[in-house]
Amino acid sequence: MTEKIFPKIKRRYFEAFGDLEEEIQFLRKLSFIFLSFIFLLFFFLFILAKKSPVVIRVSEVEGAVPIQGLKENNAPSEHEMIGFAKRFIRRYTGYNSYTISRDMAEAMNQMTYRFQKEAQKKLIDSGFLEKIAQAGIDTELEFKEARLERDSNEAAVLSLVGVRRVSKYGAGDFNQEVLFRADLVLKKVERRETIPEGLLVEEYREILLNELTERKRP
Repeated sequence: MTEKIFPKIKRRYFEAFGDLEEEIQFLRKLSFIFLSFIFLLFFFLFILAKKSPVVIRVSEVEGAVPIQGLKENNAPSEHEMIGFAKRFIRRYTGYNSYTISRDMAEAMNQMTYRFQKEAQKKLIDSGFLEKIAQAGIDTELEFKEARLERDSNEAAVLSLVGVRRVSKYGAGDFNQEVLFRADLVLKKVERRETIPEGLLVEEYREILLNELTERKRP
């Protein structure tokens, strides 16, 4: 009579820890689902990482132009090369006694390894930078002309003409002004986070064209 009113419920397990075993089975299924989800997530992240980024190149007149086919059209433009050359010349020859160490370090980062060793021997090992730091001078550069002389897949040659004005802190009557021409050989390399322009200076030469400062007669 009692069995008809309260029928017996069949258990899947008859051992003493049947409930615990069921929980373990449930957690195993849940872990499998979770791991599958993680695998799919990493798979989609890998697909997104392989996708080419959208690159916007700014033209000389500040117009935004999207680049299609990044690998095929990733070479530096003439505008980029001229801007890179100007920044390098300012850091490498725009001597300021208070910022000379920082400026030269940034200029070194724009050089090839071969040119770095050459510049280090010429400027640092010789004590030239130490003399600049103690001279108390400031330099202003004004570029008058910039031309791309030659261009290839591996390198580019640029020529820039500018005026360099050197003044001395605390000496208002000290002023030197010269007209110079700078010739640079830029090596084209792969764009990276540390080399966003894809350019390094392989060679730098400078010629003094004219002394613009009027010499005072004694």
